[in-house]
Amino acid sequence: MTKKDFTFLFLWSLLILFLPGFSWWAPHIGLFNFGDLYFYHYPLRETVLNCLQKGQFPFWNPYIFGGVPLAANSQAALFYPMAVVGKIFPLLFSFSFENLFHLWWAGLGMALLGRSQGLKSEYAWILGISYGLCPFLTGRIAEGIPTVLASLAWAPWAWTAFLFQNKILLSGIWALQFFSGHPQFMLINAGAMFLWACFSQARRELLKTFLLSAAFAAFLASIQWIMTAQFLFHSIRQNWTLLYSLGYSVDKKELLSWAWPGLGFKALTDSPTPASVILENSSAFPGLIVLFLAGFGILKKPLSFFSLLIAVGVFLAAGRHNPAYPWLLSHTPLRFLRTPSRFSFLCLWGFFLAALSALKSFKKSAQVPLAILAVLSFFQLLILNRTLVKPQDAAPYLRPHHFFSQTLSGKPGRVLISPAIGNPDKAMMYHVMNVNGYEAFYLKGFPGYAFKSEGRSAADASRSYLRKWDTPEMKDLGVNWAFLRPGSIISVSPPNSLAYLVNQEKRRLPKTPALAILNENHWRISGRGVQEAKALVLSQPFYPDWQAYWNGKKTSVTPWHGFLSLVIKPSKARDSFSVDFICRPNYWSILLLFSMAAWLIWFSRILKII
Repeated sequence: MTKKDFTFLFLWSLLILFLPGFSWWAPHIGLFNFGDLYFYHYPLRETVLNCLQKGQFPFWNPYIFGGVPLAANSQAALFYPMAVVGKIFPLLFSFSFENLFHLWWAGLGMALLGRSQGLKSEYAWILGISYGLCPFLTGRIAEGIPTVLASLAWAPWAWTAFLFQNKILLSGIWALQFFSGHPQFMLINAGAMFLWACFSQARRELLKTFLLSAAFAAFLASIQWIMTAQFLFHSIRQNWTLLYSLGYSVDKKELLSWAWPGLGFKALTDSPTPASVILENSSAFPGLIVLFLAGFGILKKPLSFFSLLIAVGVFLAAGRHNPAYPWLLSHTPLRFLRTPSRFSFLCLWGFFLAALSALKSFKKSAQVPLAILAVLSFFQLLILNRTLVKPQDAAPYLRPHHFFSQTLSGKPGRVLISPAIGNPDKAMMYHVMNVNGYEAFYLKGFPGYAFKSEGRSAADASRSYLRKWDTPEMKDLGVNWAFLRPGSIISVSPPNSLAYLVNQEKRRLPKTPALAILNENHWRISGRGVQEAKALVLSQPFYPDWQAYWNGKKTSVTPWHGFLSLVIKPSKARDSFSVDFICRPNYWSILLLFSMAAWLIWFSRILKII
């Protein structure tokens, strides 16, 4: 980098630091969002921190949907280095800092990509600032999804390493992009890189770089992706309807907003359309100057890779408006995804690559008009971002619910919190086990169990809507309270147990064993005098990571009623018993050692490069 680059970097840093205003670091002040940060990411991240502070690994989250995997949820960002800020500073501040850092990192990465491809400093920083301020990134702050922004911030860094054919650097970047919490954009970006390699003159070398980097990235991120893959295949996404995968599809009007964002973002304030739909579908605007340069580059080379990338992006982002897309969902792994509009990243990236190509051909005489256009473009982006990046008082969202928390926190049993009350995930912050919840995906047995309880569909792609608290299914799930309206809690009498014994005919025995919840990952159940017992039913969702030890001897666990867990009593077991039910993946120790060894190799190779 030259002196001029460092000047631009300093100015870019100041711009990002004060982009939201001067009060974003004050207590109870966060960055404005329409809710997901407070309804989902904040409770999730706090649950992870609470587990770590208690000296246990966060394998399981017992506080929503009756229980779901936690470490396997990539959005918990358990292994992402930037998430460590939340372990040092208040969580609200850490989210704001993390978001602004990733805008800064994205802009810097794009500028360095431009410089690596031979652009002058001022041209490279036109691209860098445009990428860092474009609504496809800043809109994720307003949407309240920091993991998406984090993943997008690594895209230009991955391309720089790829084009330089630096396998070790690219593998580390891909691993960090996966750890950041939203693997979908890592895969979309990698798909664009694969297409580039296929159409490049250096095809063999780039494909070799791609494949070797992908293989080593899989080793580096093995501690996360193997758990995530297992969760995915045991989740609702394994058997959900195509309808869930067709939401957030880009229509013609939203496509036009990519050229003029006012067509889409005006609707944030004067449209009944949910803000998340607008922000997902109408945000692929790269800035006026990038759009102008991209048009110039495409006109110069109409049958170029950029045109192909944009065409593929439009084809996939159209989702349900594209007759071929449902077929792709039925015959490819795309069925696991639920947001076709996110493929518009391919269009956005095509715009930037086309603009980069165009800037290479501009002569010195074009500097003044380009500078004027850049200033106008940055001004428009800043005006646009006044709606997307601004301070917000978070106290109304994070204020404790004292009646709720003091009444139920830490008690052995579950509560059914009515969906009409508000955020079901906030129960995590009070350490209260709720049967409702909000999650990107959850265990596939839950919707059927909820249907049996309610007598109707009571769950969609990400939320549940249970309202009946006194059904046999809720009794089995250990529901002891119903929080149906503010200030009033219904208590079940006599209370339901979270564990009970059954005989050979699978009938419930009257004697209730004692239960101690030692932590989120460990239940201990004990009793005596029930010789006829053949198994133990636990109101814990069945999942492969749960292991049972009956008087110290490992025994099998099978599903109960399609959702809960049945622990089989070993033959010749004595009358008194103590069962330890522990959530810990069988392969955890191997994954930990394997991933640590891979990172040691990576660091040793990086030091040699430096």
